[in-house]
Amino acid sequence: MDSDIKNNNNNNNNNNNNNNNNNNNNNNNNNNNNSNNNNNNNNNNNNNKIIENHAIIINNNDEKNQIINNQTLIKERTFLYIHKINNDVSYMNLLTSYLGSFLSICFFVFINVAQPDILSSLGISDDQQGRISGNLSFCNEIVIVVASYTWGIISDKIGRRGVYSAGMFIIGIGLVIYPFANSIICLYIFRMIFAIGAASCSSMLSAVLADYIPFRDRGKASGLLGFAAGGGAVLASLVLMKIPNLIKQNSELSSRESTEIVYGMTAGLAIIGSVLLFFCLQRKSKDIKLMCNEKKNALKIAWDGLKAGKKPLLSLAYGSGFLARGDSAIATTFLSLWIYQYTLSINGGDKTAALSKSGTISGIAQTCALFFALIAGFLCDRMNRIFAMVLLAAIGCVGYFMLAFSENPLTTQFFIGACIIGCAETGMVVSSTALVAQESPTELRGSVSGFFSQCGSIGILVASLLGGILYDKWNGYPFALFGVFSALLSIWGLIVFFITQFKRSLVPNSSIKNFFKNFIQNNDKEFNNQKQIDSLKDPLISNLS
Repeated sequence: MDSDIKNNNNNNNNNNNNNNNNNNNNNNNNNNNNSNNNNNNNNNNNNNKIIENHAIIINNNDEKNQIINNQTLIKERTFLYIHKINNDVSYMNLLTSYLGSFLSICFFVFINVAQPDILSSLGISDDQQGRISGNLSFCNEIVIVVASYTWGIISDKIGRRGVYSAGMFIIGIGLVIYPFANSIICLYIFRMIFAIGAASCSSMLSAVLADYIPFRDRGKASGLLGFAAGGGAVLASLVLMKIPNLIKQNSELSSRESTEIVYGMTAGLAIIGSVLLFFCLQRKSKDIKLMCNEKKNALKIAWDGLKAGKKPLLSLAYGSGFLARGDSAIATTFLSLWIYQYTLSINGGDKTAALSKSGTISGIAQTCALFFALIAGFLCDRMNRIFAMVLLAAIGCVGYFMLAFSENPLTTQFFIGACIIGCAETGMVVSSTALVAQESPTELRGSVSGFFSQCGSIGILVASLLGGILYDKWNGYPFALFGVFSALLSIWGLIVFFITQFKRSLVPNSSIKNFFKNFIQNNDKEFNNQKQIDSLKDPLISNLS
């Protein structure tokens, strides 16, 4: 009996101990869960920052340091001490994106600057070359208008790498067959093949920039992108355009055969560039928001991209894209054509020499643009981006009117004006790219970039159609036309800037001093997604508390 009682007591004690242990474990688990919940809440609170006076939530992926995998600290990397790059982007990815800009603009400039020689070889008279050049650019941009938005949507579905690479490969095909056209109809067809690839590359420029660079450094990155683009323009104007004359002087080949060799060399560069883009760009964005687009159909992505354009700043960015691409058409097509025709009329009809002279002046203008791109990027980061765009458009306005009223394309006034519009062209490309990268929602960057490219195509359509018709009547007409457009964009930008700054000054705790301070200070922030945009009554001035 005593042993049974002892055993029962021991069992009871064991049960009590087990119950106590279970209770303690439960309490500890509850405490741990509560602490974990608190930590998660704290982390969630830290992951989003409320920015006063701009009502924008910024994800910590774009901040200086990111905390990944339980307090593992990863520092942001810097490219050449100029700008930061996102943590999932390698230096090879970034360098390849700049190479893509370099090659793309090289091919865009080359096909326009080298075109007068092909037109002369087809027997087209000087008084018709302006109209034909305009019509070729018009057909080029019609294709780009149709194709660029489609390329943007595809890039949101499959990633930038495949679209960029395919576009540059198609450019190579267009270039290698272009000088073998034996009629105007054939030349139109070959130009449209080139345009399909050009639409892809132009759409991807700003999309890749937005994917690779943190928001606050996109102005500097746009400057480097413009610098690379300017380098491509210089390569086309000062190097590739000199080769036909060198071949002719050192061989028995004709001007047409020399031109065909240079087009073949340029096509080879495009094929090499296509391979490098495919293997060296980021395989697929690791941004979850971009991956969410795989669950949407193409029409949904397209509609969301169009809805994003209701933002006043994004619509202004579209307008600046119109002017920036139109500038490039004027600066390459009609500038080089005027120089080529005038030189041909005074040098006894030497086509390769006239083409070389055209390339020299265009190349010097593009060299000025090359170095101005870095200044433009600095302005876009340091100044308010709207006001920087207004300033650059005003500079372009001055240059265009200087060209329009020059006596001939070999005067000092023309030369200075050419350098000014070269700088303005690159500046507008940099500022418009930075502005559209700033205002485009993360998950719709490809679609917005495609629509932005379409607006640029419309600018080239206007420059090509009206400029081509008017050029044959007066050589200065295309330049005067875009001088007016530059003035109008400056006025539009000033109106948007003053209205938004005035409304922002009405927000509590905002002083009139900030109104003027924003001329020389960039306080622009980034919207994280379309839902945040739609939740704001006025994305420019709303204030979250």
